[in-house]
Amino acid sequence: MRNSMDQYTTVNGCSIRYREAGKGPLLFLVHGIAGFLEEWNSVVEILSEYYRVIALDLPGHGLSDKPEISYTINQLSGFLRDFIISFSSGKIYLAGHSLGGAICLNLVIQTPNLVERLVLVNSVFEKIPFSIRLGTFRFIPRLVKKVPQWMVESSSRKSIHKKELITSELNDRAYQYINTPGNLEAMFSIMQSNINLSGLDINYLSQYKEGMKDINIPVLILYGDQDKIIPDINSKLLHRYLSNSECISVKNCGHGLHYESYEAFCKEVLTFFKIHLSP
Repeated sequence: MRNSMDQYTTVNGCSIRYREAGKGPLLFLVHGIAGFLEEWNSVVEILSEYYRVIALDLPGHGLSDKPEISYTINQLSGFLRDFIISFSSGKIYLAGHSLGGAICLNLVIQTPNLVERLVLVNSVFEKIPFSIRLGTFRFIPRLVKKVPQWMVESSSRKSIHKKELITSELNDRAYQYINTPGNLEAMFSIMQSNINLSGLDINYLSQYKEGMKDINIPVLILYGDQDKIIPDINSKLLHRYLSNSECISVKNCGHGLHYESYEAFCKEVLTFFKIHLSP
């Protein structure tokens, strides 16, 4: 499944797959739970005209290693921080989708001098859907040993509003990655390590609410108005807590905003990063 564009680096003993394109300021792109770097392909193609863009597979995802660890938000934020620092000691630009948004936000809280500007896309926060909270039951991983193709296709239909953009290539890749040994275990570990039947773990919720008071960097919050996965109240709450943020709804778009509305995504991001655009 490896592609000639794939590159690998070792972070804390874990092999991380990534791809990069372009020159200029560093911009890192972070996928969500059960995601993979190919989701960003169209975004990379556009934004690499202005930035050195790097998309990665988080540990436990895609073709990166799947260490047997507790996949907490703090742990994943630490991996991301060390991955970023391996490329640059200066400030970078950062965008995260869904769980990736929560990881990126936590990174900014934990390492406030690393990120210049932050973009959150349909980010996970306080309100977690019941379908995801069900994954916290300890017996579920014992029942689900492999994700069937029909379930992957159902997830795509729920995640992407514009159904004509759901391709067999997308579904086949998602099916292959989620069933790569270790990926499914990592997904359940994320659920069980960070949330409970009430929602986001209370310790993380307190950590976010306190930490966001000290975030001064500009933050762009994007959400799809047809998101059936993560309620838009999460984005609106983040906007309320982040004093230097703007919150924009992308019309006729679902949870996979960066995939199905990549042109709108890039337009908003480039506007947000306007001080770095060439004359």
